[in-house]
Amino acid sequence: MGSLLMPHVRSANELTTRWCTTFGGANTAVSAAGVWPLLAVLAGAADGAARTELSAALGISADEAHTAGLAMLKTLDASREVSTAIGAWAKAGLPVRPEWIESLPAGTIGELGDPAALDAWAREQTDGSIEKFPVPISTMTIFALATALLARTKWVEPFDEILWTPETGPWQGQRGIGLSRSNYPDGSVSVLGSDVTRVIVAGRGDLDVHLLIGADPNHAIAAGIAAIDGSLPVTTDLPVGTTGPCLAVERRETYGGDSVVVTLPPFDISAHHDLLDRADLFGLSAARDSSRGHFPGISSFPLAVEAAAQSVVARFDSAGFEAAAVAAVAMFPGGIPQPNTATITSVRIDRPFGFLAVDRPTGLALVAGQVTTPPLTWDRPSGDDLRPPGSTLWRDG
Repeated sequence: MGSLLMPHVRSANELTTRWCTTFGGANTAVSAAGVWPLLAVLAGAADGAARTELSAALGISADEAHTAGLAMLKTLDASREVSTAIGAWAKAGLPVRPEWIESLPAGTIGELGDPAALDAWAREQTDGSIEKFPVPISTMTIFALATALLARTKWVEPFDEILWTPETGPWQGQRGIGLSRSNYPDGSVSVLGSDVTRVIVAGRGDLDVHLLIGADPNHAIAAGIAAIDGSLPVTTDLPVGTTGPCLAVERRETYGGDSVVVTLPPFDISAHHDLLDRADLFGLSAARDSSRGHFPGISSFPLAVEAAAQSVVARFDSAGFEAAAVAAVAMFPGGIPQPNTATITSVRIDRPFGFLAVDRPTGLALVAGQVTTPPLTWDRPSGDDLRPPGSTLWRDG
């Protein structure tokens, strides 16, 4: 079955699937939808191995990437529930190509100075959900690029807050706040393939949250994305006797009619991801090589990736859902010599010594002498200053 999605949407979802396979055992959240446009803009400006790797990570041609990344941000920003932004900051004096600046929304480029200004940008674009810019701005940083995403919705059918005491499953015996609601059957519950239960919690606008339960969260998320893509069967006709992970369809005595009852704990997650920890996943391995530059489409000055990260928050409660993400890269000069081992010869004179003033062409020793006592003070004679322009006097201490 062919994909039901636009190519750049499908590619971003595929990145979500791959990223989620790296999850450990802790609560976490990621936004490939926030990272993908950032990588796309980088890919369009890259050359060499960096361009090839970024294109592979994105799943589209680097020639199309810049336009596709900006198109994704623009499409999302048209929603009432989602807002997006892109920002770039260049150190004073860094030549940024005018055609690259003109390809971005007006006002995207700013001067890179006080890191607090980038923190303020992250807060402003996420309405305070993300407090700090996700990558540090060091003394070596000369360029930064970031994307931000904020998504909010209120439920069509809010949940009630209850005392949550699950009687089965791995969380059996826990006791805390829970969410519960009962509504008429509306096709929101389905089975994906044969082993994943999906509940779609509808928001009032165009934003829904899919709750996915399977053998493990990674498998369930992969199935959820495959179902969106149309590549995995979705069964919404669930006859009595149907079971699945956390799912049971049964007949009970009741004073009401057929209904769908959903119970779950709320969640409030904050996560930070160093993208260079998984540079291969995001196509950033070659781009971090500081022995050369990789982004001639941005600047004629050689640039290499110094840091890359994303900060994410996600909250699901009785009234609705909110998520925010800021992804960013910081760049420093490429072509910096890399540290290596070398033989350093040092001469630190700490005892009496002799000297010769020698005429180089003839080898004639013009003056000879010795120094047996170093001076305690030093008076510079009046007359011409023989120091190079811009040099300063050496001083004790």
